[in-house]
Amino acid sequence: MEKLALAPAMLLQKIGMHPRYKGYAYVYHILSIIQEHPEYLYNMRSLVYPKLTERFQCLQAGIERNIRFAVQRTFERGDRQVLSRLFRAGAGEWPPTNTEFIAVLSQCLLYGYIGFNDGGELKYVVR
Repeated sequence: MEKLALAPAMLLQKIGMHPRYKGYAYVYHILSIIQEHPEYLYNMRSLVYPKLTERFQCLQAGIERNIRFAVQRTFERGDRQVLSRLFRAGAGEWPPTNTEFIAVLSQCLLYGYIGFNDGGELKYVVR
């Protein structure tokens, strides 16, 4: 259970998203929610964003803007090799939309693209 809770943070760290961005906290919480309720991925505006607006006491537009900024910075300064493998495009060339970004990372967490080796370190099985 503890490893499951750490997986979103470790994935964000691996791609190079810096925790100093507000968008990092939002993406982390979205990924955590989707881990528990995978069906929420397909209805984020009505199921996920309201939970974040309540938790962080902010508007949905602010959440989306901060996620967009964090995604943009991650694609400019993050781990280009990992990003290009995950998003199947040249990292730094284009940032995906918020929904695309969250969907890809959620799929990584939900469908086994990442896991833990025997030493407890995060491993990636991205081809």
